Amino acid sequence: MVSRFRGAFLVAAVVLAGTRGGWAQSADRPARRGLEIDFIDVMGGAATLLVTPAGESVLIDSGWPGLEDRDPRRIVHVLKDLAGRDHLDHLITTHWHTDHYGGVEGLSRLVRIDHFWDRGLPEDNAPGLDFPDGPRKDDPLGIAYRRASRGKRKALAAGDLLPLQGVEAVVLASGGRIIDPARRAGTARASAGNPLCASAPPDQPVDPSDNARSLAMLFTLGRFQFFDAGDLTWNVEKRLVCPVDLIGNVDLYQVTHHGMDISNHPTLIQTIEPVVAIMNNGPRKGGAPATVARLRAVRSIEAAYQLHRNAATTAAENTDEALIANKDRAGGAIIRVFVEPDGSSFTVQVGEDGPKRKFATH
Repeated sequence: MVSRFRGAFLVAAVVLAGTRGGWAQSADRPARRGLEIDFIDVMGGAATLLVTPAGESVLIDSGWPGLEDRDPRRIVHVLKDLAGRDHLDHLITTHWHTDHYGGVEGLSRLVRIDHFWDRGLPEDNAPGLDFPDGPRKDDPLGIAYRRASRGKRKALAAGDLLPLQGVEAVVLASGGRIIDPARRAGTARASAGNPLCASAPPDQPVDPSDNARSLAMLFTLGRFQFFDAGDLTWNVEKRLVCPVDLIGNVDLYQVTHHGMDISNHPTLIQTIEPVVAIMNNGPRKGGAPATVARLRAVRSIEAAYQLHRNAATTAAENTDEALIANKDRAGGAIIRVFVEPDGSSFTVQVGEDGPKRKFATH
């Protein structure tokens, strides 16, 4: 598949002034809000906050439990102090692993959450779905999630749309199932075979864990597309692009499963041709050298960011130093993305007040 050349341009003189959220405005005209995406450091867990042009807040995963509510407090800081929202409209839990839904109890004490979305619970009794890792009804984290979400949650199946204004959010995978290709025929390259599949590496042994059952979602604003697949693993990732491509080109890729090499199928990455990749790894979790190498091999990727330097690997096995948000174990620094209202370009910022770089979309 031929990669498109899009020349990225460094934003040495771009001023994203006016509001702390990064949107420029003049004295006689208020700023138009685009899409804001914040990658919050939860030390190898996951917590990605989106704020739509309509001002709706969407949090994908909530980090770890305990630690004096470290992760919920980091999330609330970004939500309130940076994004200017006083509550969460939507909380999406991609799957039932502690580092993705453990923060719900603390978060629900700190901020109002209006809607909960997940891949389903065992008591939903959805035909064909299984729950190898729970959450069981007697699991303290499961109890906390059920309590916080009571009367406000809904399970998402492949093909569902999240009810957002101005941004399309489609579920591409859920519970190990993928979206019907007929649902993607008009928006992706699902009408013809993907030529990259002929050279795809072989499948790995079936993943029995909840990772293989993660939600995978595609968010679209104009020309801009953002793909987040939680901790989805190798074989199901491949089904999203083989034998046909059900995703299409994306501009921003949240590196799957914290950059572990049992995820981030090379055929998927080569097919979707991301412009920017952002890895939510921790200092000693994720950021596998094999994944870093796979990202470097994709010509469309103009910048690959990491939340943390991988302390267990060499500098050559990490991304460029300037693209790493946290250089030490304490962490806490975020990576911010601001998408223009028409989706024509987006800016990535390292830290709350750090350097910015602007990219054109596909």
